[in-house]
Amino acid sequence: MFFLISLCLLFSTSYAESVKKNIDVYYDNIKIFINDLPIDLKDGNGKTVEPFIYDGTTYLPVRTVAEALGKEVTWDEATKSVHITDNENMVWLNDLAYYNLLSDTTVNKCFRLENNNFKDSSGNICSKAIKYEIYYGWIYTDYVINKKYSKINGKFALSFDSKDTAYKATLKLYGDGKLLYTSPELTGGVPPIDFDVDISGVEILRIAISNNSPFGISNVTYGLIDAALHK
Repeated sequence: MFFLISLCLLFSTSYAESVKKNIDVYYDNIKIFINDLPIDLKDGNGKTVEPFIYDGTTYLPVRTVAEALGKEVTWDEATKSVHITDNENMVWLNDLAYYNLLSDTTVNKCFRLENNNFKDSSGNICSKAIKYEIYYGWIYTDYVINKKYSKINGKFALSFDSKDTAYKATLKLYGDGKLLYTSPELTGGVPPIDFDVDISGVEILRIAISNNSPFGISNVTYGLIDAALHK
């Protein structure tokens, strides 16, 4: 349903001149997807921001969209300029090379996926994921991060094809051999689990996933979705 609202907006017509105009804009519950993944539109204070349509153009909150693309946004008050740049304070886990990959069986596998190749148990298509195929037991990867990052966040999820599994799995994060985080149990019917873990001062980060399936009867696929490390 369209809602017609009258707003008073500030427009910059040149560097030296700004004008206020009363305009009619439409709100129509517009949703934004990046690589088929919905994004939550909020401002810097966590307040929901709704896109609107004016004169045939859809207007979006630039900070939310840019940050969802992994960019950094800054505002220059002196020149009234928005700057969108590569975020040097963040790196996707997909883009980090691991130096060690171990499992208690040769059939457990780990893959890096891009371009919408992972669908989670809720049916969302994910732009970045590390996929783990686990038949039984555990698998882990080690990353040398040299104390450069303060936290890691993302989602731990079942794949859509494994959404009905009866087996239970946990995600564990270790820093220099010390357990930093254990997720709730992930099994059929459990939605993707958000994690946000302090990794300050960590040189070697280990990411481990294990499930409780008996030998040879399980093939469950898990994903670490949009996992990122932040300085």
